[in-house]
Amino acid sequence: MRWAAMIDSKTLKTQTSYSLKLHDVRKAAAAYELMHSAAAMLQMLPVPVLEALRDYTEEQVKDRKAPLTLCDRSFVEHLNELIRGARLKEQRLFHGITGIVPDPDENENKSS
Repeated sequence: MRWAAMIDSKTLKTQTSYSLKLHDVRKAAAAYELMHSAAAMLQMLPVPVLEALRDYTEEQVKDRKAPLTLCDRSFVEHLNELIRGARLKEQRLFHGITGIVPDPDENENKSS
């Protein structure tokens, strides 16, 4: 049960109305939703596009010391995780269709 269902409708209406009047609350909510939308979008991209995005981001942050550098580096790590997961899924699908187990050395060469 959602928390909103646990409070009466008048209180919910008052709190929602008040929160929507606060500019920073609206910006924070929009940023949160954008972050989740971007994460969902990334999961739909093919591996070559994820690799290109990762490489581009790595190049952009290589010599930078700005505050967003840590966030960018975390983004690169997130992309690496998505790439590893997508490759594992491809391997399992390939194995399921053909019965051939891919060579693990081949996978390591791809990630370099």
